[in-house]
Parts: sequence; C-alpha cells; structure tokens
Amino acid sequence: MNKPLAPSYRADIDGLRAIAIGPIVLYHAGASALSGGFTGVDIFFVISGFLITSIVVRELESGDFSLASFYRRRVVRIVPALFAMLVVALAAGGAFLLPDEVRKLSQTAAAAAAMASNIYFAGRSGYFTRAAENMALLHTWSLGIEEQFYLFYPPLLIAIRLAAPTRMRAVLAVVTLCSFAFSLYLAGRAPEDAFYLAPSRAWQLALGGLAALGAFPSVASPRARGALSMLGLALVVVAYGLIRSDGLLPAPWALLPCFGAALLIVYGRDAPTERFLSAALMRALGAISYSLYLWHWPIIVFMRMRTDEPLSVASAAAAIIASLALAAVSYALIERPFLRRFRAAPPALVLASGAAALVAMFAISGLVYSRADLWRDLPPDVRRVAAYVDYQSWPDHKAQFLDGTCFVSLGERFDRENCLALSAVKRNMLVFGDSHAAQYWRAIAQRFPDWNVMQATGAACRPMRGVSTESHCNDLVPYVLDDFLGREEIDAIVLAGRWLQGETYKLETTIRELQAKGIAVTVIGPVVEYDGEFPRLLAGAMLRGDPHSVDRLMVADRKPLDEELARMVATTGARYLSEADFECPAGRCRLFDPDGGPFHFDYGHMTLAAARAVAAEMASP
Repeated sequence: MNKPLAPSYRADIDGLRAIAIGPIVLYHAGASALSGGFTGVDIFFVISGFLITSIVVRELESGDFSLASFYRRRVVRIVPALFAMLVVALAAGGAFLLPDEVRKLSQTAAAAAAMASNIYFAGRSGYFTRAAENMALLHTWSLGIEEQFYLFYPPLLIAIRLAAPTRMRAVLAVVTLCSFAFSLYLAGRAPEDAFYLAPSRAWQLALGGLAALGAFPSVASPRARGALSMLGLALVVVAYGLIRSDGLLPAPWALLPCFGAALLIVYGRDAPTERFLSAALMRALGAISYSLYLWHWPIIVFMRMRTDEPLSVASAAAAIIASLALAAVSYALIERPFLRRFRAAPPALVLASGAAALVAMFAISGLVYSRADLWRDLPPDVRRVAAYVDYQSWPDHKAQFLDGTCFVSLGERFDRENCLALSAVKRNMLVFGDSHAAQYWRAIAQRFPDWNVMQATGAACRPMRGVSTESHCNDLVPYVLDDFLGREEIDAIVLAGRWLQGETYKLETTIRELQAKGIAVTVIGPVVEYDGEFPRLLAGAMLRGDPHSVDRLMVADRKPLDEELARMVATTGARYLSEADFECPAGRCRLFDPDGGPFHFDYGHMTLAAARAVAAEMASP
C-alpha cells in the first residue's frame, strides 16, 4: 500500500473548506446563480474522509491509535459549538415560533443531540421543500451523517487492518462503488432517503479516504499536477452553477464537486490552486467554517420567518454579516478554548462530559416541547389557527382522507375490495384522483347521503393515463380506468387533482372516455395554493394585524389554469366546479373555513369544514 498522505496541517484544505462553506451560505441566503451551492456539504464529506483516514491509518501504523482518544477529539471538536447553537435556537424558537413549530424544533434538537437528525428529516421533509425553509435545525442532517461515519468508520479500518492490511485501498474502493451504486438506485426511487441517509453518502467520505490512502495515480510532473488541481477547481465551480435541486442527488450529480475536491486534495500541493486556497482570507473563512455552518441557517430561517417572504438583498446581506460575526465569536470563544483545554484531556473525562451535554440537551428539548404552548402569549384566534399546523394528526384528517386504504402513497396498496364496493340499492359515484380529490371524499359523501360515494385516490395520482411515474399510481389509475370501469357500471364520477399546465388535453380525453361509458362527469378545478404552510402564514399575518397580507403569497398560476380547464370542460358537456371562484369570490379570498379554522391546512389542501363548503356547491349528478 502506498504511504498515506500526511495528516499534518495544510493551509489549502482550510481554503477548500472556505470554497465549500461560502456557496452554502450564499445559496441559503437566496443567491439564485449558485443553484448548486448546497453541494458544498458534499465537499465537506470528502475533506472529512481524507483527514479522518489519514489520522487513523497513520496512528494504526505507528501503534498509537485508540478509539477512546479518537472519539475524544471528535467530541471536543463538535459538541461545544453544537450545544451552544442548539440552546440559542431553542431559546429563539420559544420567543418567535408558534407552538407546533416549537415542538418540531425541540424534536429536531433532540435528534441532533442523538446524532440522528438526518434520519429524523428523511422521514419528514425533503431538503428543498418550502416547509424545510422554516426548519431552523435542518442543516444538522449533515452532522448526523458525519457523526455516524465517526462511529462506524474507524472500527472498519481497524478490521481491515487486522484481516487484510494490504487490501485497505481495495476494500475502500469496493465500499465507494457499492455506496455510489446504492445512492444512484435510491436517488430515482426514494430521493429523500438518498439525500439524507448515511449509506447513500458513504461513497463521498470513502472517496476522501481513497485520496488519503494514495489510491489516485501518482503524478510527478508539476505542470500535470497543476492541471489536475485546476481541473478539480473547475469541477467544483461548474457544480455550483450547474447542479439543480431537482437533479438526482447525491448520485450522480454530486460526483462533480466530490471528485473535484479529491483532485484538489491529491494534486493541490505546490500547484497554482494552493496559492489561491492558502490566501489569508480563505484560511480565515475555512477556520470558522464549522461555526459558520452551524449558525448561518438558524439566522436565515428566523429572519425569513419574520415576513414569510424570501430575503431581500439587504436582508440577505445582513443575515450573512450576522452569520460571519457570530461564527467568528463562536470560533474564538467556544471552539478554540475547548480545543486548547480538552484536546489532550483524559478521554474518559471528555467522553463523559460529552455524554452529559447530550443528555442535558435531551432534557432541555423535552422541557421546551412540554411547554410549547406557554412560551408565547398568543391571542385565542391566532392560537386556534396555528393549531392547524398539526391538522394531519387530527381525527378530521383521518376521516377526510382514509389514508392507507382508499388514499394511498408510495409503498401502500389500494384496498380495491372495500374502496370500490358497489351498492345494489343506491346510485354509485366515484371520487377519483390524487390528494386534491381525496380531500373532498368525505364532504361529497355527506353532501349526497342517497348515493354510494366511493373513493379511489393516491398521492400525485392525477386521474389520467401517463402523467405519473409513481408505482402506486401506475397500479391505481389503470386499474380504475381499464379494469374496474371496464367491467362495472357506475352512475357518476368526480375528477379532481392538482392539475398541471400542459395536461388539459389528457383530461379531456379521460372525460370523453368516461362519458362514452354513460357516466356523468364532474370536474373540480384547481384549488387556491399558497407559497408555504397556510396555517402558519395566516397566524403570522394575524399577529402582524393584516390577515390578508397572505394574499401576496398566493401561487399565481392556479387561476389561469382554472379558466383554461373551465373552457375545456364546457366543450365536453361535463360539469365543472371552480374551487377558485368559490374560495375567492370577486377576487377576495376566504381565509377561514365555516368552523373558524384556516381554509387550508397546508399549502393548498382544505380542512374538512372547507371541503364541505365547496361540496355544497356541487349539483346532484
């Protein structure tokens, strides 16, 4: 095995940290030109893999390696600044957030303390969703991956060292390839899992490990090394401008910044890039990169939540300046003192202190969670609206959607027998479509008690052929249109969905096909949508004394699409119900449902009371 790269301090790696953190901060602050700025995290993973592998292998070869000492260094490096950030974020959340948001914040703080926030977010929120923009601790997902890497990677290297000391590079190469293949597989099937979970990210850390083990070809020519390092920098720059949030991530697109970072690490010494990366400003930014990563995102989130709008240029600049200042303070008063004082302290003392800090964070998070309703003195009407943020756990939501049986998501199986049970004594009506159809089922059944109202709905399953790639939709939609309606006679059908531009002709084809079977067709148009979670937006607007300020957050394309669909449906002779006209008569939108709650419980889905109000506008088929 080639001699591992020396783990001694390299100024250019501090500069590479600056190259990683700068675009992350700018991207989060709203710099649209850096569409791939978030991939700076991928560069951090490569750097971590390189440094940790260098240190562990060198100490294994010298006989000085100790797991306890290794974890001591990691605790001293990570925990103090993380603990401080979590405490401040919880305090700020208690002062500024709504009760349900405080509860979610405390849960994420506990997950971060448990080194599992990436797992927590994998089951709850996509990284690029509008809801994620209000999660002040979302950025801790990457720390979860690194901490899990620290737990499992050194023992792996020890095992390889004992079992196959001459095969370390080969084994790590296999790990890299297997993880990359798994990441590529998940990216197209379960993108949130691919983004958040450690097995899908292990190839990035292992790539840094291969760089440390001398797996890259040795190049003697200074000119060639310079060219390779420049290629690495070019790959990173291209990644920042080319990669988009809707691409397959982390594989294959993150290969650009990761391979670029590896080239800079392996071939960057004594190259032109080293002079750039080793400049004083780059080293200073790299030195505070960990604290800057910790502090910038909560600052941006809390500033943005004050107005529920994207940061202006001035606000973004203020957020960046505040982040840099707080990061410098955190580095000077937390990171460096703890490193100086405890880096060589007895491992047992440091590990016990770290464990105590994490237990304390669990306790603090639990206290914040249990008192979420008490941190702010909210007016009763605002508190009522804010409570709907948690509507999906309410009995009304369960009654409204029939989740997991007649409304299915990825991995769930539609209950054909019970959901499509025909009546021999009542006329039969089917509500068919996606979640925007499912929201009406209960209300329509209550509106027409003399009908047998069935439901066949699935998440993202608009009621037309060939418009969804989701496996559960490919099972549900053809079955309803071809099998069920091909052999069974029903009297009426209601088609509803989150209609999209460019699909009008497919809906027209479906309507005419159903009419040819003698089925009375009603189409419900697109619902009014907002850029964010409506209960939170409305509660914030109410606190500011202007509830209708949420109007400016309305998604603009819904009304033109509603008018287009209305014209098309009229040509078929089917019935059309404009939800947009009902919700926004004379251009003034309803904010509250008939029960006094918000009209929507998320970006656009209606509460049961609101759905009943819309269903009341339906004429009998």
